[in-house]
Amino acid sequence: MKKVVSDSGGRSSKYLSKIMPDLFGVNNVDFVFMDTGAEHELTYQFIRECNDHFNLNLVCLRGDFSLPIGKGVGYNVVDINDIGPDLKPYEEMMAKYGVPYTGGMFCTDRMKLKPYKKYCDDKYGKGKYETWLGIRFDEPKRLVGDNPKYPLKSAYKQLSNDGLNDEEISLLYVNSRKDINEINQWEISDLSKELLAKRITYLDKENLHYLAEVCELEKKDIISYWSKMPFDLLIDEWSGNCEYCPKKSSLKLAASKIDSPKSYVKFVCALHSDSVRVDDKTGHWSKMYRGNQSLEQLIATFDGSTGDEIKARMRGAKHLDTGSCSESCEVFS
Repeated sequence: MKKVVSDSGGRSSKYLSKIMPDLFGVNNVDFVFMDTGAEHELTYQFIRECNDHFNLNLVCLRGDFSLPIGKGVGYNVVDINDIGPDLKPYEEMMAKYGVPYTGGMFCTDRMKLKPYKKYCDDKYGKGKYETWLGIRFDEPKRLVGDNPKYPLKSAYKQLSNDGLNDEEISLLYVNSRKDINEINQWEISDLSKELLAKRITYLDKENLHYLAEVCELEKKDIISYWSKMPFDLLIDEWSGNCEYCPKKSSLKLAASKIDSPKSYVKFVCALHSDSVRVDDKTGHWSKMYRGNQSLEQLIATFDGSTGDEIKARMRGAKHLDTGSCSESCEVFS
């Protein structure tokens, strides 16, 4: 079965891309990147550098939003030199569906998941490929599933209540993917066993796999690896993924605006464009961010703060730690 790396453009995802051919054979692995047009320009540079260095033959997709409402989203295969921070997919998505917003973050589904699945189903056939994501061993919440709003449905919460630490939870996940009966070998509650078994069953059904299953490197190890390479992802962590994603903390958004003022203006103009769908079934730019604020209102709360002050507050609030807000935004995760 073909292994397909769903490439997010981040360091962990790219490390997964680097090791997969060695693990499964060059002819058994493909690489796909879904472009939103809203990543940092240096992310696109990193993507191209990795593609050239590791000979990935990366397939780049952009969503096709030309179909009418109710007919879904298609995909366009584009040249790797044609991806970039032009906001085109994002603008086309907003013209069809309106703006994504806190509590209604459909953008990953529309710009990444649906184009990816349609492309892979067309190319390989439904159920005839595995999807691999760069989720690391030190991300147990994302491995086993976490639901802070409904803790009784959160495998991570229940396993933690049973006394397992993060390393043990990740190890249990990895071993259970190899043999689901491993779950019964651990002294954990019946609820934890049930939730983890459901998680494993779902992942098996969807043919989903994570970096953690083939590599136990943690965030610090991945960063160390890239620091020794002739190129690296030269952005600060708050600039990762779509620069002005509503999932990001206010501090990360403020830092992105300070670091990339031109892209901030460009993004705000896109939100205010007359082409954006606005009706009683959509969100609105004025209530798109946390606290039902606009991006401009949110940024204004940091007026008078220097970039160094904002970044110091982020570190103090642990917004740069593994598992913090908007660490990643892969499909299926």
